[in-house]
Amino acid sequence: MKLPSRLGRTTALIAAAAAAALALTSCSPASDGGSAGSEKIEGKITVWSWTAPAKGLRAAIPGFKKLHPGVEVEVLDVGNPAIWSKITTGMAAGGAGLADVLNIGIDYMGNYVEKFPGKLVDFRDYDGEELAADFPAGAWKSGSGEKGQVYGLPYEVNATGFFYRTDLFQEAGVDIDSVETWDQLFDAAKIVQDKTGAPLFRMDMSASKGPSGGLWQLLTNLQGSFYFNEKGEITMNGPEGLKSLELIKKAKDMGLIVQDSGGWDAMVAQMKGEKPVSAFSSGGWMAGEMAIDAPEMAGKWGVRKPPSVEPGGLTAAIDGGTYLSVPTTSKNKATAVAFAKYAMATTEGAEEVYKAGGMFPGYKPFITTKEFSQPVEFYGGQRVNDIFIAQLAEKTPVVNYTSDYARALKAYSDAQTKVLTEDADPQKVLDDAAKLVAQQTGRKIADD
Repeated sequence: MKLPSRLGRTTALIAAAAAAALALTSCSPASDGGSAGSEKIEGKITVWSWTAPAKGLRAAIPGFKKLHPGVEVEVLDVGNPAIWSKITTGMAAGGAGLADVLNIGIDYMGNYVEKFPGKLVDFRDYDGEELAADFPAGAWKSGSGEKGQVYGLPYEVNATGFFYRTDLFQEAGVDIDSVETWDQLFDAAKIVQDKTGAPLFRMDMSASKGPSGGLWQLLTNLQGSFYFNEKGEITMNGPEGLKSLELIKKAKDMGLIVQDSGGWDAMVAQMKGEKPVSAFSSGGWMAGEMAIDAPEMAGKWGVRKPPSVEPGGLTAAIDGGTYLSVPTTSKNKATAVAFAKYAMATTEGAEEVYKAGGMFPGYKPFITTKEFSQPVEFYGGQRVNDIFIAQLAEKTPVVNYTSDYARALKAYSDAQTKVLTEDADPQKVLDDAAKLVAQQTGRKIADD
């Protein structure tokens, strides 16, 4: 699967936030539709998704129909990022025109829940809370409300993969398995760079193609923090965020990060070795994507869990994901919820979706089966899925995106650019970024 660029997703996020704000000022409150529709599993439902995830969901239809004869399910590929605008428009119109099932990104969930309260079904009304133990804790909680509401079932759960060039590390005589922390990684990567010429990372340090915050997000999440805490307070300038930016600055000062244009084409060039790097981090979806886009590099890439920030710290973080949600205005909520449960929370459904769409699932009873653990030739026979499963078994932190993620990402990215291109002080620029987000959103800075 090729995901849209971060620029495209961020632009869509900003547009969604703007539309939501407009809706709150221009639309009168609408009924949440809670009493509308049949509670029987019958009739027809529509599902909004895009490309590969839509292909996966279509594969679950025959099995669902065997359980519920006469039911019809239509999965529509409405495009990404177009789907976010369509959902926002529908929410702003009180739910008018929305499909019965919505494929929602983890970075959009907070926006919809905060700006349009009561517009997504709480799966607890359909015993959804009983499924919590069957999914990774971080992914489950990131789709839940502060009072335990269950607004979506995890679909794509992207643990972070740390991809490294096995041939370059071997050429330099460096054992990647001995690396436990990011400081150790930098020392090892310096040896690799001196021997092979390949930097550790390439990064658009000037953020010329849109906000750049992926590495900081990973490092901060590995410390159990993010832009916001569970109360919605701003935490990006806290000790964890500062440590992350200091690590990035250290790598740059060591010459391990070099300027690059950014964007998907640059990423593919790194995969192919045309713009060599010794490593990069990405969501689990990259494991399959690299084998498709750079088949000639088979045997030259490996995957492992990311190093911890501190000795003995976390080596697992969620790098994006999606959910299946049901709007409260659906006229067939029971059928919509039943389909979401079948596709996401049964072994049969999860397997059908995974085989057809390739999205890394979160349903533990499926991902712990022997069939899901297979050696991958491209990665020299590594059982790649086992690496991501091991991450999901850790207590991955909750990622609190909130409705103001786009603003926080932009503020952080600007701060990072000042540090990397102007040698600005990390604490000062992070404090300034946090104050800006507070002014823009009215949110409190934690411990302020």
